[in-house]
Amino acid sequence: MKPDPGHLEATALRDYVETVAELLRVEPAASWSEYGPPSTAYIALAARHGDRFLMLLWAADSGWCLAVEPDGAEEPAVLARWPEPARPQPAVVARRVHQALTEAAPHGKGSTHEPDSR
Repeated sequence: MKPDPGHLEATALRDYVETVAELLRVEPAASWSEYGPPSTAYIALAARHGDRFLMLLWAADSGWCLAVEPDGAEEPAVLARWPEPARPQPAVVARRVHQALTEAAPHGKGSTHEPDSR
């Protein structure tokens, strides 16, 4: 039996997203990816913005963005976007997220959501 034609790409995407999550100290179970046109991914973050949690979203055609989890059917409020390159190394994504969280922290306290230094 032959594997699904997109199996290798789907596995590579899942591994990529789980590596980003791991570097952000997020359990793999809090991440999700879907290979296909369009390929997308989601990572739930423990960091908060006001009374809502933050999330990291990825799409093959638009790259990564850091956003506030929406309430119901509303659109996520995007705090930062990194469209280029669309699929940077996981450590680059983790560093960008940490920097955005540090900049968004009230009173310069910084984020407690430090990425792994790998």
